[in-house]
Parts: sequence; C-alpha cells; structure tokens
Amino acid sequence: MYENDIIKDAYYLINRFNKDGKDVTNMQIQKLMYFFEAYYMNIHKEIDELYECKFNAWAFGPVAIPLYKEFKKFGNEPIKLSSENIEEGEKISDEKKKILNRIYNAFKDVSAIRLVDLTHMSGSPWSKVWERNGKKVGFGADTYINKKDSRDWFREVFEKK
Repeated sequence: MYENDIIKDAYYLINRFNKDGKDVTNMQIQKLMYFFEAYYMNIHKEIDELYECKFNAWAFGPVAIPLYKEFKKFGNEPIKLSSENIEEGEKISDEKKKILNRIYNAFKDVSAIRLVDLTHMSGSPWSKVWERNGKKVGFGADTYINKKDSRDWFREVFEKK
C-alpha cells in the first residue's frame, strides 16, 4: 500500500500558508485537500483514489472526517501547527509538495466562502450527493462523494482553463 496520510499532507499545505504569513481555516483546508486529491488523480490516472478516507457531502462542501477531527478544535479560527506537525508535513514526498504548492498558488488568495461556492457549483459531485440526500448532513456511505466524479469534475472545471 502506498503511504498516503491526508493529515500529514494537510500539515504541509497549512505550513505553506503560514510561511507566507497567511491564515488558513478548517473550512479552507477541507476544500483544498479535496481539490488536491482530485488534481493528484488527474496527474496519476492509474489510481482511483489517493486517500482511503472519503469526502462527505456536508452543508459547507466536502469534508474528510480525519481532517475534521484533527482541526475542529480551531473552529473558524486559523489553524496553528506545532513544530512536530510542521516536521511531519515536511516528510511527505517531493512530488506531493510540488503538487500541493500548485494548489497553494492557485487558491492562496481564495476565501473560505469562495471555496465553498466552487464546490457548490451546479453539477458538482458535492451538489449531486447533497441534493440526493435531501440537503441534510449525514454520515456513512450515502454521504460519500465519488472520487472518480471529483477527479473528472476538477479536470473539467479547473484544468481546461
């Protein structure tokens, strides 16, 4: 099994924001890691998922439960990393760092609400699951956003521009 830890990857991205003096919140990191996985799968067409965890369709867009549990203590406030968190994030592969830097550069000045708007676009994988579930937050397989749909949607919306 390949080593993919969404938390460690998120640590790297959060630290990337912090190095530039920018704050990043739990809501933002959820959307950015959702975009990262979709983008990564477009680069590596041979894989159908990067992370074992699923993204759930919640009211404010895609949510990965491991990320939510890790960062919920910050609420709407900027995420602060410990030196251990930063060190763990720096251990990820150079390739992931390169791709996360691309995500950072593309979305570094995009607000949390704008990221939500992007994931809420009509026809997005999130919107399909959200509508199907009666616009209610839930847990389990009924709330999972299909990763292949996310990959294809990301390519159509963001990569062809």
